[in-house]
Formats: sequence, structure tokens, C-alpha cells
Amino acid sequence: MPWYYAGPEAKPVGPLSVEELQARFASGVVKAETYIIEQTGQPAESLAWKHYREVFPTHLPPVPPPAAVAPLMPAVPPVRTVPAAQTHPLFPSAAPVPTQQHPVFPPDARPDPYYNVKPTNGWCAWGFGLGVAGFLLAFACGLGLIPALIALPLCVVGLAKVHQHCEQAGQGLAIAGLILSGVALIISLVFILSVSVPMLKAHGFTVTEQTTNDSE
Repeated sequence: MPWYYAGPEAKPVGPLSVEELQARFASGVVKAETYIIEQTGQPAESLAWKHYREVFPTHLPPVPPPAAVAPLMPAVPPVRTVPAAQTHPLFPSAAPVPTQQHPVFPPDARPDPYYNVKPTNGWCAWGFGLGVAGFLLAFACGLGLIPALIALPLCVVGLAKVHQHCEQAGQGLAIAGLILSGVALIISLVFILSVSVPMLKAHGFTVTEQTTNDSE
């Protein structure tokens, strides 16, 4: 049977088949509240206009699903505030220099005293210097004997001072001075003995020969 629906100004639009009517509902031309009527051939007094939803309740658009809840966004780390730009102390009219902040240490962080440069102990420094001088002079007729003898006590006193005062440096210099002084002493003594022993033997032989001649 043909179908009609109430169009603009309540004028019937049709005839349409059931499929055409449902297609217009799907396209949005016919609404759920639109009046429709079926021409069944019965007297007009017995026909009544009805809402589309009353005749075709199964063809109503499905209820839209609830909106999906958006996932929570990760927390945004706080933004560090950078100090304002500073002007040049000598050229204030120049462009300000942006102050950079260290990414780890705050600007008010104090330097670690462990990394401060330690002063070198004077005893260790002098002992090392005389040890070097004695080692070099030991090859020059044994002249390094005197600097080496002076460097040994200086290095020993320097090591004792460094152990007492942890804020001072120079332990390595004192140890190097001791080694150089010891080597200089050995070289100087060997050189002195190698020269003096033959001289003493020659002197003794001369004295013995002179005594023999006097006895005759």
C-alpha cells in the first residue's frame, strides 16, 4: 500500500513504498515525529495520521554510545624559571645577556671544598728540588752528595707535615725527592770511593817505599 508523510506546510508527500519511506527516514528527510499515513483503501474517516515512531519503532536511530573518556594526560613537569637577562657592566647600552641556569645545580650552590686546589707544602717542594739537583750533580765528580744529604731530612719532615695537615699537598713530591736523593747518594759515594781508594793506595805505597829507603 502507498505511504504518505506530512511535508512542508503539512502537505502530503507520496505515494511512497515502505522501502522508500524508510530510506527517507534514514537520510533524515523524515523524522521520528513526522506524521505518516498508509492509503489502505478504507474510508478516509477511519484513517488517522500517526508519528513515524509509532508505526516503525524498530527503525528509530540507535542510541549513540556514551562518549569515550579521554585518557588522563601525564603530569607536565614544572617549568623552571630562568632569571632575567643581565646587562653588561661596562656597556649598559648593549643587548642584555641572557642568564643561563645550570640544569642540575641551582645558582646558589656552593663549590665542593674537596675539589679546591690544595697548597703544596714547602718542605716537600724544597726536598724535591734538592733531590733533583743532587741527582744531576752526582754525575759531576760526586758533587750531588751535599744536596742529597740536605734533601733527605727535608722530604721526611715534609711527609710528616702533610700527614698532619690534610689540607696540604706534596706527598708525591716528597717521595720522589727521597728516591732521587738516595740514588744521588749511592752514585756520589761510588764515584768518591772509585777516586779516593786508588789515591790512598798510591799514598800508602809511597810512604812504605820511603820508610824502606830510610831504614837502609
